[in-house]
Amino acid sequence: VSTSRSGSTYFRRYLCNHYGLLDSKSWLKHNDYRNIDNEKFAQNPHILKILPHYILDESIYKDVPCIWLHRKDLVTQFMSHVARLRTKINHITDIKDRPNIPDNSLHATFNEFEKFQLKQYEFWMLYEKYGNDEELISYEDFLESPDLVIEKLDKKYYFPLQTIKSNLTLTVPLSILYINKFKNYSEIKEWFCEQ
Repeated sequence: VSTSRSGSTYFRRYLCNHYGLLDSKSWLKHNDYRNIDNEKFAQNPHILKILPHYILDESIYKDVPCIWLHRKDLVTQFMSHVARLRTKINHITDIKDRPNIPDNSLHATFNEFEKFQLKQYEFWMLYEKYGNDEELISYEDFLESPDLVIEKLDKKYYFPLQTIKSNLTLTVPLSILYINKFKNYSEIKEWFCEQ
């Protein structure tokens, strides 16, 4: 379970490769959870990407064990979200595909900030309601020490050894210095400080 631009694609693919699980990609974005049993990937151990705004039925949080992924750096997460909206690039698997965003060319609106904050609020409300006994991982901690996070997950969850060999291409960091890309960066920081 995560919010947009939290690193969920990299995290999910990494776990699929490590544990030999099938990847559902963003299946919930276009499908109803009640129909999951009809899907081929659901017949095998898999990871289901859950972004709370994809689904209305909260039963999913009771039906499956969840790993809750968040970002500590919300300012960067927000700017990444807005940059994705402008460039239409979700993630890349090769550096040559990095979007070329000129300095001071992006402008975030307060309306976008409010929508982003609402999704953050929804994530944390759902975590409080359903996730207290489940693992909460920050993307930054995962990047710093994936082995330590895997060790925590191994202690908390049962991942059966799979004969499936996952070899999903991992995303590469966009490595965009958003601070230079947003002409209203100071204003964005103020929005977060006022919360």
